[in-house]
Amino acid sequence: MDQAPDIVLFLGRFHPLIVHMPIGFLFFAFLLEVFSKWKKNNALLAGIPLALLMGAITATISCILGYMLSLSGDYEESAVDSHFWFGIATTIVAFVAWLIRIDKIKLPTGSNFKSNIATLTLLVILLSITGHYGGNLTHGSDYLVKYLPFGKEEKKELVAITKVEDAVVYDYLVEPILDNKCTSCHNSSKKKGGLSLIDSTSISKGGKNGDALIVGNSAKSEMIKRVLLDPHNDDFMPPEGKTPLTEEEIAILTYWIDNANASYSSKVTSIETPENITHIASNMLDIPIEGQKGATKLPTVSTINEEVISTVTAQGFTLRELVFESSLYEVVLPPKSTKNSTPEEIAKKIESLSNIKDNILWFYADDNGITDKHLTQISGFKNLQKLSLNNNAISDKGISFLENLNSLNSLNIYNTQASKNSLNTFLKMKNLEHVYAWKTSIKEEDLESFKEKENAPSISLGN
Repeated sequence: MDQAPDIVLFLGRFHPLIVHMPIGFLFFAFLLEVFSKWKKNNALLAGIPLALLMGAITATISCILGYMLSLSGDYEESAVDSHFWFGIATTIVAFVAWLIRIDKIKLPTGSNFKSNIATLTLLVILLSITGHYGGNLTHGSDYLVKYLPFGKEEKKELVAITKVEDAVVYDYLVEPILDNKCTSCHNSSKKKGGLSLIDSTSISKGGKNGDALIVGNSAKSEMIKRVLLDPHNDDFMPPEGKTPLTEEEIAILTYWIDNANASYSSKVTSIETPENITHIASNMLDIPIEGQKGATKLPTVSTINEEVISTVTAQGFTLRELVFESSLYEVVLPPKSTKNSTPEEIAKKIESLSNIKDNILWFYADDNGITDKHLTQISGFKNLQKLSLNNNAISDKGISFLENLNSLNSLNIYNTQASKNSLNTFLKMKNLEHVYAWKTSIKEEDLESFKEKENAPSISLGN
């Protein structure tokens, strides 16, 4: 089918806005009818004809706009048909209910109330069914029953594994990302761009713009190109209002396409796997990497509510969830964002993180006037794994406050006042793997004996 004119698709986009109006009008008419009898207040009946008429008119407009929206080809035809025809039926019954109310149609039920309540009840039922099918189109066919505590289809359980190497790349790493970030718009009912990503067969079919992926070439694969676009680009995926993929999730998808040739059965052990991918997979699967110092399991933490996140971002921090549904975050204080702040004001900013301190996995505060005193606050981020403090006036004293951060595996102290006296602190940090210490007082000769010591992390001096 040829693409509909832009003006038609533009008008069709108003369907989600207008469609709520008939719902409100028609439910209101039903409630007025019920309450008038319950409270024995006939004055309530006066508003019913207008509510029914407005409901019928806006339902008609909704049907027209919905039909225009369906011409985009982004929705599965049979699912659209169900929603559309129930919408038409709802509109017809709404007009019938209005005509009964104004005595243009009389039903042989022996009672005006019975005829009115019968049509209004039918109207509510039709509205509910139509809305259900509409929800399926927008959110997927399992949207209503996804969290139903009984009678739902059991999801296929993956076999428990104890090693990252035993993971089937698609089943354990790729599919969870697609389910969490992509399939709400690319499923069997709602196929944005004609694309479904619910299973291997659907992915292989591609969409209106061709193949979703090109085996062995992520750079030319649409599913990767779209997530790497500027977020303000119209083609950026996922669309505005949806949570973007993290760098780690994109890395996994890229690895699957390039290294695993988009295989649906290959295991990690059979594929050339870069170290960073092994670490990402380890975090996603919550499986420590055997024999590696930094192989700490992801901690289990409480979910952060939107109010707390708003409080933190209001202080100038940016937050990014690192592993989906983990509530573990990268927190960044953008460089030079505190250039006009006093040490006390910076301390207040860091204090604003107290409610999420256990949720911070990575923390960046480069070039922000951080001092030794501030490191006493940061030392309370017990689950911290990566810390970057470049271009700050911190010394060995402040670094010593970090020695009890037992999960820390990466520390960046470029262009600080750190010296060889911090080497003993590094030895006490049992999971520390990498220290980036360019432009500090630490010298190569200081590391000659240090490298031989047990638990010594690698120290990079940028030489």
